[in-house]
Amino acid sequence: MKTTLLKADAWLWRMDIALMSIAGLCVLAMMGITFVDVFMRYALHAPLPWTFDLVTQYLLIGSFFFAFSYALRTNENIVVDFFSRHLPTPLYCLLMSIGHAIIGVIFAYVVWLTAVDTYLAWENEEAFFGALVWPSWSAKIIVPLGAAALTIRLMHRSLAYWAGIRDEAFLKAVGLEHHSEPVIEEQL
Repeated sequence: MKTTLLKADAWLWRMDIALMSIAGLCVLAMMGITFVDVFMRYALHAPLPWTFDLVTQYLLIGSFFFAFSYALRTNENIVVDFFSRHLPTPLYCLLMSIGHAIIGVIFAYVVWLTAVDTYLAWENEEAFFGALVWPSWSAKIIVPLGAAALTIRLMHRSLAYWAGIRDEAFLKAVGLEHHSEPVIEEQL
């Protein structure tokens, strides 16, 4: 199981890099398009009428959802670890495995709901009306794609924590080290 998890981690890492690259391109595009729009609005008095729709419906959402899995893998997410630092590694791994599995199931449900919503938007030919008519499914598909990547990463971490309950070297190999602190009595 550990070998399979290590191979899966390598594949997931490539997926995370690809999605994070897309998120980065979304941010760069937002900055570039906003700069051009502001320049054209105030210098040439000819703004780009579609800028707001593109930035808010596509690029902003993509910059968030495509970065979630990468942030989780690199431990760049916000963590409240005051109590977990005082837990023994096996108990910590057990609790993290259960927690990641529960959150993974919740996000799998989010993927399902948003994928159905995206499909219905495509089937019903829904559109956003603004300066241009944008098909809504093309914006809505970003959420289930990003949430699916996060769901896969959560389930992988759940299994990795489970496999690492008694193997700290394995935890380190998949980037899930537990930094425990000595108990208060041991510090005195």
